[in-house]
Amino acid sequence: MWPNALRYLLSWVWPNSVERVEGRHGPLEVRWELGRKVLNSEHGNQSFGSLHRVWQGVLGKVLTLRPAPRTVLLLGLGGGSAHHILRRELGLAVHMTAVEIDPVMIALAADHFALHEGPDLRIIEGDATIAVHGMNERFDLILVDLFDDLDLARGVDTNGFAHALRHRCAEDGIVCFNTVAHDAASNLRCQRVRQHLSKAFLHVEEWTFEGANRVFVAE
Repeated sequence: MWPNALRYLLSWVWPNSVERVEGRHGPLEVRWELGRKVLNSEHGNQSFGSLHRVWQGVLGKVLTLRPAPRTVLLLGLGGGSAHHILRRELGLAVHMTAVEIDPVMIALAADHFALHEGPDLRIIEGDATIAVHGMNERFDLILVDLFDDLDLARGVDTNGFAHALRHRCAEDGIVCFNTVAHDAASNLRCQRVRQHLSKAFLHVEEWTFEGANRVFVAE
């Protein structure tokens, strides 16, 4: 086993694997890349790589336009990029509720990224497209990041899910919905997400990050 200091140094030259496991939707790997640990699926980053940069960009823009949220709903937890940005990088004292369907992902987040339930974080293991219908709370900020590897998870590009997000959104709240358009089929699903959000919310804006990430901001 290489010490972390050596892994850190080598990662600037060549990524090196820390742990590989089989997740709900396929293989997952924690590895060192460019001086930090990241969590990847077979074809994409799940936390602390390119996806981390996406959420840094989204939250940086959102929080310059409005007051800091007090309550946040994370639909799709991954390794905890969004939690890390809000709490550690931005220093916000917010309470977060996270829904994650994959117990392996939750375990990796705890083991490798020090993400644990506590006073500021509640983690629900389950299908977010179902769980959101059973909630009563309303949130100032909702971040949606639900994928099966590179593709949107089943059920997120539906009218019912869009309206469920609206019902969970506080009166002056905002939803940031991450999608990826990497081929014709995924592009069509992204368009469906926007169409359904436009029916549920008064205003929907599209922001593009990292080339293929299309984030819909609804309020």
